[in-house]
Amino acid sequence: MNLCRRIAVLVLAALGHAFVAAAATYLPMSDNDLVSGAPIVARATVIGSSVELEAVGGEDRPFTVVTLSLIEAIKGTPGETFAVRLPGGVVGNTAWRLGGTPVLSAGEEVVVMLAPHPAHPGQFRLTELGLSHFAIVTDDAGHRFAVRPVFSDAEDLLVSKRAAAPGTAPAGSRDADSFLAFLRSTVRGETAGDVAYAFPVRAAAKWANIGGREPGDCDGTPCLFRWFWDTGNSPNAVLTVNGTQSNLVGTDEPKCGTDSICDVQNVAPAWHGIAATDIRISGPSPSGNVTVNLDATTSQDNGTTWNTPLGCQGGIIGLGGPGSGLGPRAYRGDTDYFYPSTGSVNLRKVTCALGYSAATFRTAVLHEVGHVLGLAHPDQHESIHSTSGSSDWDSAVMHSVVPPSAPDTPQPDDIQAMQYYYGTAAVGAVPTANFNISNPPPVVGVPVNFADASTGGPTGWNWDFGDTSSGASNTATTQNASHIFSAAQTYTVTLTAGNLNGSSSSITKQVTVQPAAGGGGCTTTDTTLCLNGNRFKTSITWQKTDGSSGSGHAVGLTSDSGYFWFFDNSNIETVVKVLNGCSLGGNYWVFVAGLTNVQATLTVVDTKNDTQKQYTNPQSTPFAPIQDTSAFSTCP
Repeated sequence: MNLCRRIAVLVLAALGHAFVAAAATYLPMSDNDLVSGAPIVARATVIGSSVELEAVGGEDRPFTVVTLSLIEAIKGTPGETFAVRLPGGVVGNTAWRLGGTPVLSAGEEVVVMLAPHPAHPGQFRLTELGLSHFAIVTDDAGHRFAVRPVFSDAEDLLVSKRAAAPGTAPAGSRDADSFLAFLRSTVRGETAGDVAYAFPVRAAAKWANIGGREPGDCDGTPCLFRWFWDTGNSPNAVLTVNGTQSNLVGTDEPKCGTDSICDVQNVAPAWHGIAATDIRISGPSPSGNVTVNLDATTSQDNGTTWNTPLGCQGGIIGLGGPGSGLGPRAYRGDTDYFYPSTGSVNLRKVTCALGYSAATFRTAVLHEVGHVLGLAHPDQHESIHSTSGSSDWDSAVMHSVVPPSAPDTPQPDDIQAMQYYYGTAAVGAVPTANFNISNPPPVVGVPVNFADASTGGPTGWNWDFGDTSSGASNTATTQNASHIFSAAQTYTVTLTAGNLNGSSSSITKQVTVQPAAGGGGCTTTDTTLCLNGNRFKTSITWQKTDGSSGSGHAVGLTSDSGYFWFFDNSNIETVVKVLNGCSLGGNYWVFVAGLTNVQATLTVVDTKNDTQKQYTNPQSTPFAPIQDTSAFSTCP
C-alpha cells in the first residue's frame, strides 16, 4: 500500500502554524470545527468523473465534476448520487491544475465535508479543500484508515490542532471505524469517543512537478507543467500585485517586516537568480501575467475553494498555480508537458484579530510562485530525475514542512529541480528502460517480482502494472518492484527509467496472470451462498456491540440471489444477488440489501479467477444498500 499524503507546514505566530499543501495554504482547524462548518458530511464511493470547461477571468479552464454514490449521510442530505466540483483537469489540448486539489479516483471510498457550490446549483464543493477530503484506505495488514491525502501524519497532527508539536498527542493516521464513530457522535451532539491512531507505511520522495510524478496526473489523465519560454509559446512571467495583505504580525521577518509588497518583490530575483537556469520571471510590475492577489475574499477558481474571508477557526488561506496549459509537448523524453502562459496566487483575507506571521507570509509567497513555475512538494511525489537526498529536500523552500528558518531563497533541492526544468547545461544521454520477470509464470494472489534491466545509468524508476483495480499499489518507484495481481488476465506492465538528462521511451510488456491452483467452482454450505451458476462464493460475518461474532446462515432463492440470517432463521438480515452485466459494461454486478445495524462484512469471491470484493457495514449503523455495477471486471 502506498499512502502518499503530503502538506507543507509554515510556522505561524499567534495562531500556531500555517500549512501549504501543494499550492494551498492552511491555518490549523480542529475536526470539530471542520464538521461544524460543513452543512454536509458524507461517506461515499467515487463512481467516476467528467471534465468540462468554465470561464475563469476570461479564460476557459477545465473543472472536474466527480460523481459519488452515497454510503452514509452523516450530516445533511446530499442525495443517493451527488456531484462535487473540483478545479483542474484536461480537455483536449488544454490542461489546468491547482496543486493541493484532491484527486478522487473511481472505486475509492471517501469521507467528504461539503457545501453547495455558489455558482453551480445541484453541485457541491469541498468546504476547506484538502482539509475536507478523507480517503478510506486499507494497509497491508488489513487495517482501515481515514487519511487526508494532502497531509502527512506529522503535519496532520498540527493542522488538526491536536498538538503544538509532534509527540504531545496521539499521532499517526486516523483509524477509520473510530473516526466514523466520532463523526456520527459529533453530528448528534453527543460526547464523542477518542479517535484511535496508528502508523501505516508510506514512501518518501524528492522534488517533483505540480502535475505529479512522471508522466503526471491531472485527475487520472497524464500531464506535467513547464513554461516553454524557449519555444515562444509561453511568454516571460511577469508578477503583478493586487492589494496588500492585512493582519501580518510579529518581528520574525527582518527584511520586510509586515510589508507584503516587499515580500512579493523578493520572489522574482530569488527564482530568476538560480545559476545555470533560464527562469524568465520578473516584477512586480503594474501589469503582468502572474497575478498575486492579496487579502483575497474568493479563490481564483470562481470561488470553488473559498468565497468568504477566514476567521479564527482555521482553514485554507492560500492557493496558487499555473493557468491553463496548452499541449502536450515533449521535454527531455517526457511527452506530457503542458505549457502555461499565465499563473495566479491568491492569499485569503484573514479577519481573525490575532493575525499571522510575517515570515510565514514571505515564505508562502515564494513557495506559491514556485508552484506557478511547475514545482510540487519534494515529499509529495517522487521524480525519476531527482538525485537529491533527504537532507536536501528537508530544507527546501518547496518542502511540505518548511524549516524553522523559513527560507526566502531557493535551497539545494529547489535548485536541482529548476536546473532540470529550466537548465542551460548540455544534456547527455538518457537511460534505456528494460525489465525482466523473475518468477514466471505469474499466478493470482502470489507476488510477481519485476527486476530492472535498464541501461544508461538510470537514477529513478516509474512502474505501472496496468492493474487499475489495485489502486495506489498499481504503481511503484523502486528500482525493482513487486505486485500482487488480483485477477487472472493479461496486463500491460510499463517501466520508465530516467536520470537528470531525461527519460527514455517507456518499455511495455504483456504479463499474463494465471488463476490460482484449485480456483473455480463453489460448493453450497450452511454459511456459503453460491450464485450465478455456482461461480460466485458469498459469505458474511457479523459482530455485535458486546463483542460476540459469527457467520451468517445462507439460504438460496434463485440461481443469482439469496439471503443470510444471523440469529433466527425467520429473521432475514441481508439479501444479495450477483448479476452478469458483461454485455452492459463489461462487469459482474453485486447488489445487496441489509436489514440489520450490526457490524457485518460480506465477502464475494469469483472462484473462476480467485478475485474477491468485501463490503463492510459499521457497527450500530443501518446497512446501506449496495449497487456495485463494477464489482468484477472478470468477464466472461
